[in-house]
Amino acid sequence: MEKEIFERLIEGYKKVIERAEKLKAFIMDEEKFEQIDALNKDLCLAQLKTMESYIAVLSIRIGYNAPLCYLIPWNCCI
Repeated sequence: MEKEIFERLIEGYKKVIERAEKLKAFIMDEEKFEQIDALNKDLCLAQLKTMESYIAVLSIRIGYNAPLCYLIPWNCCI
Protein backbone atom coordinates (compact mmCIF):
# COMPACT_ATOMS: atom_id res chain seq x y z
CA MET A 1 0.00 0.00 0.00
CA GLU A 2 1.30 3.44 -0.87
CA LYS A 3 2.46 5.57 2.05
CA GLU A 4 -0.10 8.33 1.31
CA ILE A 5 -3.00 5.87 1.30
CA PHE A 6 -1.74 4.24 4.50
CA GLU A 7 -1.46 7.62 6.23
CA ARG A 8 -5.06 8.46 5.21
CA LEU A 9 -6.11 5.12 6.69
CA ILE A 10 -4.41 6.05 9.98
CA GLU A 11 -6.06 9.49 10.00
CA GLY A 12 -9.48 8.00 9.34
CA TYR A 13 -8.89 5.50 12.16
CA LYS A 14 -8.02 8.29 14.59
CA LYS A 15 -11.09 10.32 13.60
CA VAL A 16 -13.54 7.45 13.97
CA ILE A 17 -12.07 6.56 17.37
CA GLU A 18 -12.53 10.18 18.48
CA ARG A 19 -16.14 10.22 17.27
CA ALA A 20 -16.90 6.87 18.90
CA GLU A 21 -15.43 8.10 22.20
CA LYS A 22 -17.65 11.20 22.06
CA LEU A 23 -20.74 9.13 21.33
CA LYS A 24 -19.88 6.71 24.13
CA ALA A 25 -19.42 9.62 26.54
CA PHE A 26 -22.85 10.93 25.55
CA ILE A 27 -24.43 7.51 26.09
CA MET A 28 -22.73 7.12 29.46
CA ASP A 29 -23.96 10.56 30.58
CA GLU A 30 -27.29 9.44 32.07
CA GLU A 31 -28.59 12.99 32.44
CA LYS A 32 -28.11 13.78 28.74
CA PHE A 33 -28.98 10.32 27.41
CA GLU A 34 -32.28 10.25 29.31
CA GLN A 35 -33.39 13.39 27.46
CA ILE A 36 -33.77 11.58 24.14
CA ASP A 37 -36.57 9.21 23.15
CA ALA A 38 -36.29 5.43 23.11
CA LEU A 39 -35.84 5.14 19.34
CA ASN A 40 -32.93 7.58 19.34
CA LYS A 41 -31.37 5.75 22.30
CA ASP A 42 -31.52 2.51 20.33
CA LEU A 43 -30.11 4.22 17.26
CA CYS A 44 -27.23 5.72 19.26
CA LEU A 45 -26.37 2.29 20.65
CA ALA A 46 -26.54 0.74 17.19
CA GLN A 47 -24.36 3.54 15.81
CA LEU A 48 -21.75 2.96 18.52
CA LYS A 49 -21.66 -0.79 17.85
CA THR A 50 -21.27 -0.13 14.12
CA MET A 51 -18.47 2.35 14.77
CA GLU A 52 -16.71 -0.20 16.99
CA SER A 53 -16.95 -2.79 14.21
CA TYR A 54 -15.56 -0.27 11.73
CA ILE A 55 -12.68 0.51 14.11
CA ALA A 56 -11.91 -3.22 14.35
CA VAL A 57 -11.82 -3.56 10.55
CA LEU A 58 -9.60 -0.48 10.19
CA SER A 59 -7.29 -1.87 12.86
CA ILE A 60 -6.90 -5.12 10.93
CA ARG A 61 -6.28 -3.23 7.67
CA ILE A 62 -3.66 -1.06 9.38
CA GLY A 63 -1.90 -4.09 10.85
CA TYR A 64 -1.99 -5.92 7.53
CA ASN A 65 -0.66 -2.97 5.51
CA ALA A 66 1.69 -1.40 8.05
CA PRO A 67 5.25 -0.81 6.90
CA LEU A 68 7.77 -2.53 9.15
CA CYS A 69 8.72 0.76 10.84
CA TYR A 70 5.15 1.08 12.20
CA LEU A 71 5.32 -2.39 13.71
CA ILE A 72 8.86 -2.23 15.10
CA PRO A 73 9.50 1.26 16.54
CA TRP A 74 13.26 0.90 16.70
CA ASN A 75 13.43 0.16 12.98
CA CYS A 76 13.46 3.37 10.95
CA CYS A 77 11.84 3.67 7.53
CA ILE A 78 13.97 5.47 5.02
